[in-house]
Amino acid sequence: MKLLSILVCGLIISANLRAVAHQSWELAGARERIAAHRMGDFNLRFLLPDGSLLKSGANYQLEQTGHSFRFGGSLASDWQAPKQDWYDDFKALFANLFNYATIDFYWAVHEKKPGGWSYNPDSREKLNWAKSQGMTLRGHPLMWHEVLPDFMTDSERDTSDIEADILSHVNRLLTNFPEIDEWDVYNEAPGIKWREKKEGVRRWFESVGGPSEVTEKMIRTARSIHPKGRYIVNHYTDLDLEYEELIEHCLSTGADFEVIGIQTHMHTEMDSIDESRLWKALETYSRFGKPLHLSEISILSCERFSDWDSYNAWKDKVDAYDARGQDRPTIPSTPELERYQAELTSDFYTLAFSHPAVEAIIWWTITDVEPWRGMPAGLLNTEGNPKPVYVVLDNLINKQWRTRMEGTLDLTSSLQGRGFYGDYNIKIKHNGHNYRAEFNLERGMKEPLTLNLKAE
Repeated sequence: MKLLSILVCGLIISANLRAVAHQSWELAGARERIAAHRMGDFNLRFLLPDGSLLKSGANYQLEQTGHSFRFGGSLASDWQAPKQDWYDDFKALFANLFNYATIDFYWAVHEKKPGGWSYNPDSREKLNWAKSQGMTLRGHPLMWHEVLPDFMTDSERDTSDIEADILSHVNRLLTNFPEIDEWDVYNEAPGIKWREKKEGVRRWFESVGGPSEVTEKMIRTARSIHPKGRYIVNHYTDLDLEYEELIEHCLSTGADFEVIGIQTHMHTEMDSIDESRLWKALETYSRFGKPLHLSEISILSCERFSDWDSYNAWKDKVDAYDARGQDRPTIPSTPELERYQAELTSDFYTLAFSHPAVEAIIWWTITDVEPWRGMPAGLLNTEGNPKPVYVVLDNLINKQWRTRMEGTLDLTSSLQGRGFYGDYNIKIKHNGHNYRAEFNLERGMKEPLTLNLKAE
């Protein structure tokens, strides 16, 4: 009878999975907005090592070496990646796309008992590696009501003790990890409603007042410890009015923060983002005058669930396997849906990159090895090889949205052009000698820039 119920459950889940073809977005005006908001003009003059002005006729090669825009990936979710024999390739492929890395600080992973904090070695290795690559680091999170040690959910503990632990934990992270450039200050605060009312963390949450008041408290706490920190509010949906109220509350009470994060995990049809919904979300949240991060993107290469009931049944199944330490069941990725994933990603990134309020776009799951929720949404397959979606992002980030120029300096001995904001390298050949220089193309740069050439 038990086997029969499992088979019936599987059939019900299968019946509620749905595959769809991607309908290309219109992207009206996107190319023009990208040119207007992501690019700027430059006017370069060059001085030779002896201080003399470089004359016309020299050959040059100019190449953008880094983006000002934050193209990000998560190093917080691929727990099996460090165990693969292709882990070095994983890191090389990650670095090829991304200049911004999310690093995990899930409390229960690093502390099981009070006072037993020990930062996971794999997490530390990824943090150190990303920093060595010059990536901006995002700590995820300072506080969240999920992935907590048991002593934080204990229904018998006094809320004052729970708050003391939370404040101590926030202080520990901000003090012991100064290399982290910015933090998700409280993750998904309105989502506390999904926790049991008797749990310690929820009782503490409600004793403070609610999502708005808790977020305000966490921002003020973080700011008192690290006043110059860069802090992010973040939520799992763009459609929650309580999230907008939370933002308004913090701004009106002077609990200021730097960034608004919006997640877009597309595991069901209800959560799938079309062109009009994405644009509406960006317009809605840009009214607060803060940079926007599309902070956790999941676009599947497997079938999605058509309703919440079937998705929740699947999620319960996955959670049960995880709790038993068994290999996680996974819905298969297919070639057809990998094409869908790639096509939707191209449109999604193009529209997001074109919106002037967006500062960062962050892909969540990098590989399909034991994927989150058992639903593959990776850029790499289970063997660590790039999927079509990876090729799409490589083409956008490293080709379409990266500036390269070459030619000969004209009679003015200067070089004028237009490029994407970011870091540049220029190589010049003059009278049989090779020279180089670097510069950063910044927004609002109007005056000519004189570069001191160095001999190679």
